[in-house]
Amino acid sequence: MRAGWEQGASVLEALLALFLLSLVIQGGWTVFVRSREAGLKVAHRAEALETIRTIAWLLPEEVSGGRAGLDWWVEDGDSLTLRAFRGLALMEGNPVPTRVVRVCFRGIRTPDPEKDSVLVLGVDGRWRVNDLEDRHRISFSCPGVEKGWEEEWTLASASSGGVLARLFERGSYHLADGAIRYRRGEGGRQPLTPERIQDGRFLGPEEGGRPFGWEIALRRPPGGRRASGGSEALSWRGGGS
Repeated sequence: MRAGWEQGASVLEALLALFLLSLVIQGGWTVFVRSREAGLKVAHRAEALETIRTIAWLLPEEVSGGRAGLDWWVEDGDSLTLRAFRGLALMEGNPVPTRVVRVCFRGIRTPDPEKDSVLVLGVDGRWRVNDLEDRHRISFSCPGVEKGWEEEWTLASASSGGVLARLFERGSYHLADGAIRYRRGEGGRQPLTPERIQDGRFLGPEEGGRPFGWEIALRRPPGGRRASGGSEALSWRGGGS
């Protein structure tokens, strides 16, 4: 009789242990799921804010140095085509037309003949576009120009009387597949932000009341709450002066 009681007690203890273990596992799993959801929400919000910061700083900066309709323009609301200026050069004015010019250059990167062109300001006050065919550095400094250096440029066509040149690459920004993407020349569209954009458009001078503007709607974080009747997206807008 005692052996039967001990056997029954052992079964009860085992069942109790299994019950308690199931509670621990269930509780641990619940904590894990909630922690994972919280982590995903934080990551989503961080990526969303990074997307807005990128748009708010980068795009106005790109168009600020150009003229609407000439150096940049909006196409179909989702594309911004532009001359992306990458540097400035003081030119030694040549009295006769020549393709080889000496300049004092300062920019955010080194000139690249494979993708760069120049916008040359002549003594007549007019800007003219010329392609950069070749370049090489002459010295690592320029008199009176901080962080500048001397270069010799070979242009596609002869130029005379140039006093200033702006180095640029032809590019375009696109709202496509949930992200801001940049396209250089005829290359592919490279994403600059995470794919968090639900909808958006670029605004030209005639739409935004300012030279350049943008409107972006970001997807809400997974499980994010919204007010009754509110939108599923978070809307942002901005522009450049």
